[in-house]
Amino acid sequence: MNAVQRFIRSRVLLLTASILIVAMCLSVLVQGQSQAALNRTVDQNSRGLYDVLVQAKADDNGGLMQPDIATGQGGVSFEQLDSIRKLSGTSVAAPISLVSRVTQNLESPRLDATDYLGFNAGLAGTSGDPTATDPSKWPAAESVLSDTPKKYRLTASAVSSDGHSDQTLFKTTAEGSVGKAKLIQEQVAGGQNVRIQGPEGETGIKFPTPAGGSEHNLFNLSVSLPMAPQVTESVVAVDPVSERALLGTAGDFLAPLEKAPPADARNAGAIGRHFESLFTNGISMDELKEGPDFLGVKLKYWAPLMTQYQQAKRDGQLTADSQAIPLIVRSGTAVDLKYSVKIEEIDDSGNVTNDVGTVTRSLDKDYLPFVSKSPFALAWPGSKDLSQLMGDTGSFSQGLYNPATWSTNFAAAPAYKDGETAANGAVDKSASPGDWVTVNRLPDKAANGAAVDQTQRNPVDERSYRENLETGKKLATPLAMVYGTFDAASVKDAAGDVNRLPLGGYDPAPFTLTKDASGTDVNTELKPSLSATGLVSQSAGAITDFYGLAAARGYEQNASVIDAVRVRAKVPGSWKQAQPEVEKLANEIRDMGLQATVVAGSAREDASIAVPGYSKDDAGKESPLGTVQQSWVRQDAADAVSGSLTATNLTLLFLTLCGAALLTGASTVSYIRKRRSEAGTLRAMGWTQRRIRSWVLAEFGVGAALLAVAGIALSLISWSTATAVVSASVLVLYVGAAFVAAQQLRHREVVDQEPQHDERLIAVDSPLTFANRQLSANKFNTISLAVAVGVFAAAVGGLVALLIDIPRAAGASALSGLAAASIALPSIILAVSGVAVGLLLTMVTGRFELQAKRQYLGTLRAMGWNPDMLGQVRFFENAMVGTVALPLGVVGALGIGLLLAPYAALWAAIAGLVAVLCWIPIATKVVQ
Repeated sequence: MNAVQRFIRSRVLLLTASILIVAMCLSVLVQGQSQAALNRTVDQNSRGLYDVLVQAKADDNGGLMQPDIATGQGGVSFEQLDSIRKLSGTSVAAPISLVSRVTQNLESPRLDATDYLGFNAGLAGTSGDPTATDPSKWPAAESVLSDTPKKYRLTASAVSSDGHSDQTLFKTTAEGSVGKAKLIQEQVAGGQNVRIQGPEGETGIKFPTPAGGSEHNLFNLSVSLPMAPQVTESVVAVDPVSERALLGTAGDFLAPLEKAPPADARNAGAIGRHFESLFTNGISMDELKEGPDFLGVKLKYWAPLMTQYQQAKRDGQLTADSQAIPLIVRSGTAVDLKYSVKIEEIDDSGNVTNDVGTVTRSLDKDYLPFVSKSPFALAWPGSKDLSQLMGDTGSFSQGLYNPATWSTNFAAAPAYKDGETAANGAVDKSASPGDWVTVNRLPDKAANGAAVDQTQRNPVDERSYRENLETGKKLATPLAMVYGTFDAASVKDAAGDVNRLPLGGYDPAPFTLTKDASGTDVNTELKPSLSATGLVSQSAGAITDFYGLAAARGYEQNASVIDAVRVRAKVPGSWKQAQPEVEKLANEIRDMGLQATVVAGSAREDASIAVPGYSKDDAGKESPLGTVQQSWVRQDAADAVSGSLTATNLTLLFLTLCGAALLTGASTVSYIRKRRSEAGTLRAMGWTQRRIRSWVLAEFGVGAALLAVAGIALSLISWSTATAVVSASVLVLYVGAAFVAAQQLRHREVVDQEPQHDERLIAVDSPLTFANRQLSANKFNTISLAVAVGVFAAAVGGLVALLIDIPRAAGASALSGLAAASIALPSIILAVSGVAVGLLLTMVTGRFELQAKRQYLGTLRAMGWNPDMLGQVRFFENAMVGTVALPLGVVGALGIGLLLAPYAALWAAIAGLVAVLCWIPIATKVVQ
């Protein structure tokens, strides 16, 4: 027979080679699918809205970039911006800058109790409003107040929260009597007069100045409440045209800002007089509701503009240099500020006779910076809003009638210090505390000029983590001019998720408290402070253009005020495809003397930040907040994730196939000893040792040829160098095992001189001693099987260690988690297949002596041994082999774990131990 026929006849060689080839095909297929899934996941989530972030200078954060790119520090000039836009590789170059902080008093809070008097033509005056309810359909009069006045105690309080703890800002009480109003008709010169008057004996309710008193109107009794704390917002500047190009359709809210007047047509006085002239010359009701047209933009919020202009003019705040600043303001707020009023009915002695209830109102989603209408209009229990009977009067509400105060103090981005680096590459940070900022103050004088008692409330100190910004030389009070609104959540969605890059100020980057000051694990989203100078900030309250920045910061000429330029390269495709052109563009920008950070291929990553000096007690002792997390940006995340997980993929493939090849080698070495009888016959026929070795190696050559063909085919199909290297390694191991096996056929003189009465012979008196005798008599096969089991256990340990190490190897970014999840299932399948192949090959090795084992078990059965004793023989044989294999398996698994995945080495050793323990009962079932 030729070598091929002998190879097929041997069955064992054919079986082991077949198992190895099938394992190669399945493993390469699974690894290829895993790699494809990894590449697809990385490519789909590694290119954000822009590719290069340009700044004058930036702190080196070790590849971890903080989201506050609008720092207020400037450094990039408009000439440099123009040069960037002229580069051939630039598609979009969108500048952004932090303008300042803006503080504003909210409209005076009030408590409305329904005291509706019914329709009265002299008071309602709805004839000119088509949206008003027809007089015949007005409901009958109703009121939550009694006909005769009752005495009430009102307790107003405001509570702010940072998400971790609440702080009561003030708690003020007022008492007085109120009741149902009535209409009084009086005869006056020229006709009759209708007025509203409270019931006889009503004293009204008056909180301390600067709050007003109580008054009746057609629909309600309104009680003026204590002033709410001031609220501070930040403002950022963008180029609306390039910003829309950057955001796509999500940036359509900036369209009105494109129509803002040029810099020389923004004088606040001139614009205010223009709107005053509209009312002098006459304006239609419809035009007022839609908003008067101003250079192609319907100014829906014209009423707050007018009232703030008139108030600023009366107070002498506006000068000839004051400019109007066009703004797109944020809808809603993340500031947690709750205003409550507890209402109690009392007797003349001050005792409570009836708890009417407590009403609460928050800023919440109804708040609009600069223009918000009645953010703290609270309703008496049981009241209803009947003001809509007059029609849609919303456009005529004064809103926030006090002009905002613009300041650059404590407005810059927070500064951080680096801490320890975790195993997955995450870097701990520490915030740098600054000065204390005092909030919750009352104004020195009320609107009527009366002095205000400052002891009504205690000022609150909030820790600032920000520095002051530079300003120009010509500061003048600006006038806010609201063009529209934007939704911060929608902007955040447009920026993406895994590949989200910071837009700069108006896309929120929340903080989550993960450990409090005592080290206890918590999970609380933090809220921004009232002063907006703390570590936590919300989306910018408003967006303006760079002419608006110049007006707010007092610049007369072009200055280098651009904080950052977000550049999108003019190249399609994934981050990997675009990488050469993006790098080229970044180098051209660096040649201008600017810092260009390539963010294509970046991903968001949670940074852990220690927050010291967050609060202080009455004695001035400072206390830390704890540890917070914020989403930062990990540069080159795609490269790091792709490289590390690709290496893990290939290592799994190598370990699976090379482990199988080693087990195949152990099987063939053990099997070849059964061919010694054939070798002896051939030697008796005159064959030399070399010819016999060549005769056996020819059979192995058939298996090697099959493995080579399979390896070449798989390498060509996958077109992967790694597959070729692994296939070559498997072939080398198989050929090496063949040469070792051939050496076992060397002729040895064996003299049968076994003594008949050797005291060293083991007496067979139990299944354990018999099993020991059998294994001692067949040491070579026992050692071969033990080595095979040890190799199997070591391979299992290595595979388990690699699987456990995948999350660490992937890194800490959001892309890391997504990429790790994409290869998790293929990796598990690859590892499980490797374990199954290894187990199968150890079973093949164990079956070489199967016929002999069945013979001696039959002999023992004939001698009267029962099935339980025979089962114990099988178990003890495998247990002893497992005992020999255990040190090799555990130490081998530990060594592989330390080499490939040090952080999971202990788990590798445990997996090796479990693999040997599991092999023992499985192998026991082979021989029945």
